Amino acid sequence: MKKLLLIILLPTLLLTMSCNKQKAEIERLKAKNDSLMAIGFAKDTTVMSYVRAFNEIQSNLDSIKQKENIISQNTQGGTELQANAKDQVTSDINAIYQLLQKNRQVVAQLRAKLKKSDVRIVELEKMIESLNKQIESKDAEIGTLKDQLAKLNVQVEGLSSQVSNLNSKVDNLNTENQAKQQTIEQKTSELNTAYYVMGTSKELKAKNVISKEGGFIGLGKSKTVKSDFDKSAFTKIDITKFKGLPVFKKKATLLTTHPAGSYKLVGVKAVDSLVIKNYAEFWSASKYLVIIAE
Repeated sequence: MKKLLLIILLPTLLLTMSCNKQKAEIERLKAKNDSLMAIGFAKDTTVMSYVRAFNEIQSNLDSIKQKENIISQNTQGGTELQANAKDQVTSDINAIYQLLQKNRQVVAQLRAKLKKSDVRIVELEKMIESLNKQIESKDAEIGTLKDQLAKLNVQVEGLSSQVSNLNSKVDNLNTENQAKQQTIEQKTSELNTAYYVMGTSKELKAKNVISKEGGFIGLGKSKTVKSDFDKSAFTKIDITKFKGLPVFKKKATLLTTHPAGSYKLVGVKAVDSLVIKNYAEFWSASKYLVIIAE
């Protein structure tokens, strides 16, 4: 009877044991799957955070490149920078420096995350290392740009100093030239200045221009030079513009010395006018003209 009962229960026991074993295996596989899913989720989350960081870094690098191009355009040729261009270059360099600092911080954060993470992604590590090298390269470029800007400022200051010196020299030369021009004009005016007076013998004697002998004081035929010679009796003229003067007298006599061929007295029965044909020759012997017109 016991054997018969054992035979009847044995299949049931075996089936129960098999079911328990399968259930345990299922639980184990389920746990493993959950673990793998968690790892995959963590890995996906890590990758997405890295992608966002990489995008931020790339955006900063693009901004840096753009500002580098602007700096290159502003500083090419080594010519003098205007004040606003200098400020712009300095501002762009500072902006590049700030962007590099930000990239450096992001890379440091990525490295820290990668160390703490249980997920190891070789390609991400390589990308982080590559970004770090780019930042170091940009640091070197920033140093070069600062050196170039400093040299350019020195050149500009040197050029400004030279221009200032040249302007000072030009001002001095202009002052000297103005003084020389004034002297030349004064001398020319003196050389081109002459005096004339016309009147009857009585009028000229009254003006203390001629002596009783009929000569011109100190210049003409007069042998008597009076010390009270009065120049105010004469009219001042510019010999380059003075072509002659009207007389309208029966007789006119030049008491001062003037070359005969340099002038003529025009008129038929009377003297209508004095015409100067060659002013340089006419005034070569005397800068005073005295005419007795009766």
